[in-house]
Amino acid sequence: MSGKGPLGIAFIGLGWWGEVLAEAALASKEIRVTGGFARTPASRDAFVKKFGGRDFSSLDELLKDKDTEAVVIASANSVHREQAVAAARAGKHVHLEKPMALNVSDAKAIDAACKEAGIRLHMGQNFRRWPMFRKAKEVVGSGTLGTVSLIVASFSNNHGLTAGPQSMRWDPVENPGGPLYSYTIHLGDTLEYLFGEVAEVSAGTAKVGGPNRTEDAAAAVFRFRSGVMAAVSGSYVAPFNFLFDIHGTEANLSLSTAFMPRLQRSVGKMGGIETETLDVGCDFVEGRNRANREQFVDFARSIREGKDPEVTGVHGIRALSIMRAILKSHAERRAVSVDEILERD
Repeated sequence: MSGKGPLGIAFIGLGWWGEVLAEAALASKEIRVTGGFARTPASRDAFVKKFGGRDFSSLDELLKDKDTEAVVIASANSVHREQAVAAARAGKHVHLEKPMALNVSDAKAIDAACKEAGIRLHMGQNFRRWPMFRKAKEVVGSGTLGTVSLIVASFSNNHGLTAGPQSMRWDPVENPGGPLYSYTIHLGDTLEYLFGEVAEVSAGTAKVGGPNRTEDAAAAVFRFRSGVMAAVSGSYVAPFNFLFDIHGTEANLSLSTAFMPRLQRSVGKMGGIETETLDVGCDFVEGRNRANREQFVDFARSIREGKDPEVTGVHGIRALSIMRAILKSHAERRAVSVDEILERD
């Protein structure tokens, strides 16, 4: 253990997102990069030249490295279980990118292996850490909105047009449901962060002509245990767009990557609206960067203090279960409970 010094972390999966995470880890001041592993030598070489550490030619070599206390797994979804379980058994703490696995059984196996080995598992579901969602948590908790009845959330991007046939984003096995494992899973985790557990899902996905082999769009209705409802949607073949509206009896809260959070209240009897802007101190890009840095501060401190991080394997399993419920609801044309997925998937 590094004590109070920076934590030694190696990276597994060195694509674009792996580099984003490495930059955030170093910016947190809590992490030092001990190296990286990917199947492609050129990727390893480029990563080590940029971030330092060793060029690990195999996962086994990385896991035997005594200078490496933890790993960041940002590899293909289908190898998450294999790599995370191996890391846990080698005594390495694990930061695992979403989705946790391709199915709930594999996700549970990862969580169990980490608990058995006594290591910390931290999930890279970082939306809840964005400043605007921290503000939303504060506003919802204060009672400012009154009784919340409905959330309408949409997150789209154009990876279904641009990622290319060699990308796992276009692979229906690695990335089923188009936007689901890429974006919607973040909405699932954030919604549970704000409003508690989702009980039931009714959903559908669609192929509308994009060149990718996955679906192009998905839409779902979530019913929470509290009775709150949410309408959640996303496209894989549209320009970047993010909207998140919370409807309460006293006010609505609108969140977007395009503007600061806005509170809207009714004024008078003629449908007038009063709008208040809530400044969270940064735009979308800096908000994401802050969230990425924060998660590594949390990860390092959880290891040093022997405590669970904010986003654990339990949260990873639940977020994945919601996505699996969407897929099952579409396939079987019925409402699907999250409990059913947790028990049988």
